[in-house]
Amino acid sequence: MKIQTTRSELLELILFSSKAISSKTSSLILNGVLLEAEKKLNIYSTDLETSIKSTMSVKIEEKGKTVVPAKILINILKNLKESKITLKLNKKTNQIKITSEKTHFTLNTLPLEEFPLFPEIKIKNPIEIKMSVFKKLISKVQRAASQDESRTILTGTLMEINKEILTLVSTDSYRLATIKQNLKIKNKKIKVVVPSKILDSITKNDLKNTNLEIILEENQIIFILKNKEKIKNILTSRLLAGKFPAYKQLIPEEMKHNILINKEKLLEAVRRTSSISQNNIPIKLIIEKGKITATMEIKEIGSSSEEFKVAYGEERIEIAFNPFFLIDGITMMDDNNIILSIEDPLKPILLKSEKNKNILYLLMPVRVA
Repeated sequence: MKIQTTRSELLELILFSSKAISSKTSSLILNGVLLEAEKKLNIYSTDLETSIKSTMSVKIEEKGKTVVPAKILINILKNLKESKITLKLNKKTNQIKITSEKTHFTLNTLPLEEFPLFPEIKIKNPIEIKMSVFKKLISKVQRAASQDESRTILTGTLMEINKEILTLVSTDSYRLATIKQNLKIKNKKIKVVVPSKILDSITKNDLKNTNLEIILEENQIIFILKNKEKIKNILTSRLLAGKFPAYKQLIPEEMKHNILINKEKLLEAVRRTSSISQNNIPIKLIIEKGKITATMEIKEIGSSSEEFKVAYGEERIEIAFNPFFLIDGITMMDDNNIILSIEDPLKPILLKSEKNKNILYLLMPVRVA
């Protein structure tokens, strides 16, 4: 194998492909990326659950393939000056030589025969959506997904398509975020739970001018990313098995108090007040005629408070939340004004955008003395 390309183009794709590599793996081969020079350069990575294939045009002088330690290759590319680089595999020594101007590296490669095969893909009936739209949708709901690996189904995001409407839902049982988007598709009815890792790989990529196709197979989801520079990325992942909570039953249709609040005022007050927060100490909102007061008190540190005016004239309410969960819910909303819906200080509250009815955030309050 011998190829020639530019340092920046190769680094971009290696960084993207490496998103499938787990930092927790003890397997040496899974710390590598497979470089395959055929008509184009294919780059493969996997942690056995998620797999990525990236394809780019390079100058191929000799076909072949090899597995290179990803972290070392990334470090080398990051420290090289921007220039043309050559990668050449010595078949006798199984070493790969990387050359950039007067700089040379010789790396030992990993056993090619041990690298897992890329999942077989049948590209049929793709769901097409703009990459920018999908990234925005995922970024809004994914923060509500659970980090607790013992509740695997909650670590993913529910993807549901029904009657040309895509619904995404994440929950960690303390909060629930949901968003809807109309799609131009027909005869699709889908309900799957997608692991957070593959969604992270999509939302955190820097590939520009990209279109997205989604393909669903039995127990597997496939994302195909294409851009105008003829760079193609295929991401595959196993779907999560289990029963996702019946989220529609958790969202109340009506609530006793519905308070219209300026989003930035509430967000700034919560952020400033919780700037002394430690160990998820709750923030309390005191809602009374004409104003809301955000307060926090920590015995070892001190206290903070901030109030702002609001159009409210009903009974006094004191309700407390995990401040970071509350901030996530506020920032999820699109409009200048949001609606804070409260039934009871011990029951979940609902945050909604004033105009965009497709975004909802349900949050459990914290019981305080």
